[in-house]
Amino acid sequence: MTKKFKEYVDKNHRVMQAYYDLCERYNGRNVKSTKRRLEQLIEQDPNFLDSHILLCEILKGEGNDAKAEKLLDDAYDKAVKLITDKNGNWPDVLEWGWLENRHIIRTILNKAISLWDNNEIDGALDLFRKLLKTNPNDNVGARDYILAIRMDMSFEDFENRFNKGGFYDMELSNWFGKNYKSFPEEFDWWEKAVEEEM
Repeated sequence: MTKKFKEYVDKNHRVMQAYYDLCERYNGRNVKSTKRRLEQLIEQDPNFLDSHILLCEILKGEGNDAKAEKLLDDAYDKAVKLITDKNGNWPDVLEWGWLENRHIIRTILNKAISLWDNNEIDGALDLFRKLLKTNPNDNVGARDYILAIRMDMSFEDFENRFNKGGFYDMELSNWFGKNYKSFPEEFDWWEKAVEEEM
């Protein structure tokens, strides 16, 4: 019996536009009013997860790591509940191409990075692998993180080497291209999937 193909596409959230408008106005100085507005958006729609993630970043910036971590955990739990079936199975496809999915993917990515940063390597790898498997186009760079972990880099080492002030340039892409073939068990399937898309 052939397995039924499952794709997850989230619904449109009514607070999405309000969130994007808030992001445009947020300048890093209007923290108090931004936090208050994010809390309102979370109350209006707890399943639109970008509000949680930005509030988490602000809390971390204030040194409130414990509260930020709890907020991220809550958002991650909601993300998994949204995308999994009654048996806890992930969808076959969770594409970044759907704007409606991006808040979920960002939440899972942030949780994976947090696990990596806290040296919970197995958990981090599991999430990065799931993100890559469900979206081989890999708009969020899960493959880069997988390779870095397999090459025994910490998240701090990765950021120090590749983060160029909030973005990654061609150095990261070149590094990945030079090193990923050393881990065929991680990337052979991915390479085939990308070739089939072309």
